[in-house]
Amino acid sequence: MITLIVTKSEKVQEAFLNSVKAFKNQGVCVLLAKSYSSVAGLLEKKGVKVSNFLFIDTLGSSELDNVVNISQEDLTGLSISISAALQSLPKKAGLVFDSFSTLAVKHDSKMVAKFARFLFQHLQAWETNAVIIVAKEGTDAELLAVLKQSADKVEEK
Repeated sequence: MITLIVTKSEKVQEAFLNSVKAFKNQGVCVLLAKSYSSVAGLLEKKGVKVSNFLFIDTLGSSELDNVVNISQEDLTGLSISISAALQSLPKKAGLVFDSFSTLAVKHDSKMVAKFARFLFQHLQAWETNAVIIVAKEGTDAELLAVLKQSADKVEEK
């Protein structure tokens, strides 16, 4: 199931931390707004064992075994990293994007919408539980419409 959380920009981090905590055991965290070094401590304070998660970090650089560093500019590489990470974990593992709308800063919103459709199709085929978080403010209306249409569940917070 793909859940889209649409929230105020100041609540994106809180939504991300709570979503990761909800997956408890294992999962993949795609970091588009903050680096691993910025979120690891916050997750640990929430009681999340970060060593149980794989992190795809698009902002920082880490040599840890559970962190993959990739550029936000490389949507193909990001897709491949997500695919490989999910396939390396048990089926019950989840996927959380910290702020999907951040991709629209580096890419045209039509390109991000195309990427989202592709990603959502694969997540549904793999039966992956995923949480996609976007900020209400500043998210292109067309991109938001595509995300809402493609998600199984939409939560406005």
